[in-house]
Amino acid sequence: MIVEISEHGSVLKRNHDCFLIQTPSDKIEIPAEKVDAIMITANALVSTQAVALCLEKGIQLVLANWSGKPFGRFWMSTPGRATEVRRKQYLHQESVLAFELSKEIVSRKLREQKKLLVDLKNNRKTPSEKVQKAIESINRSLASLKSLEYALSFKQSLLGIEGFAASEYFSAISAILPKKYAFRERSRQPAEDKFNAVLNYAYGLTYSSLEKVVILSGLDPNAGIYHADAYGKPTLVFDVIELFRAKVDRLAIKLFTKRMVGDSWFTVPQQGEPASGVFLSKEGRKAVIDGYMTDVSKSIEREGWVYCRKMIAKLMEEG
Repeated sequence: MIVEISEHGSVLKRNHDCFLIQTPSDKIEIPAEKVDAIMITANALVSTQAVALCLEKGIQLVLANWSGKPFGRFWMSTPGRATEVRRKQYLHQESVLAFELSKEIVSRKLREQKKLLVDLKNNRKTPSEKVQKAIESINRSLASLKSLEYALSFKQSLLGIEGFAASEYFSAISAILPKKYAFRERSRQPAEDKFNAVLNYAYGLTYSSLEKVVILSGLDPNAGIYHADAYGKPTLVFDVIELFRAKVDRLAIKLFTKRMVGDSWFTVPQQGEPASGVFLSKEGRKAVIDGYMTDVSKSIEREGWVYCRKMIAKLMEEG
């Protein structure tokens, strides 16, 4: 389990092989054997014995800001399991195992996108031809993926397969939105339309959630398996988020099709500001955060944690 201490004035202590957590409103004791990681996002007191227990048991102890973005952690001064995990991670960035993991990531992403489109098709009285066309494109991509074999250029091949159906996928999503929110294509920073503005912000929340999970698992967030390394970029987080994009897409679609979005969610460029780009207002950001926390946050963090542990297990199996 992941223990998160988020109340200001909390205290983390050790009681034999248990953690004693005292908050302004409660006091609990948790056996160390049940704890995988501890994240502290509040002003709290931590005893040196509690730190020692984390190091003895190989439990990640991470400090983060109020939003959950990690900025520091405690390390054992001698090599341990975390060192071995990361060594294996670096060794297998271009290996057959990396290919298998990357292929699994792309396959799962495509299958989740297809499931979303099928649900949209079945829940509408007049299914859009664009939705069916996108489903067929994803089926072709999945067929190409199934026949793909390992080669040194596997990352480029996978990116090509993944991207093949992307245009059709987002075209289908645009087709089912209220007409005033239809968009031409996927746009990132800055967004060119209101749907992409919401989607970009929701993806940003997902990056933050998964970066926390990746770090707590003991993996190096900057050493990607599928995405190539880039200086200062958490490329492994980029890998893991691919598994959950369809969940976030589903949330964004819900906000628009359920008529929850309003014009007040978006900002209009002021005098002296760039004329291009659509951004969320304070009201819009709050609404997206509320939707994210209610609909997808817990499931993404839970499933992300399971996936990271699965990746670690596969890495440790390799010689």
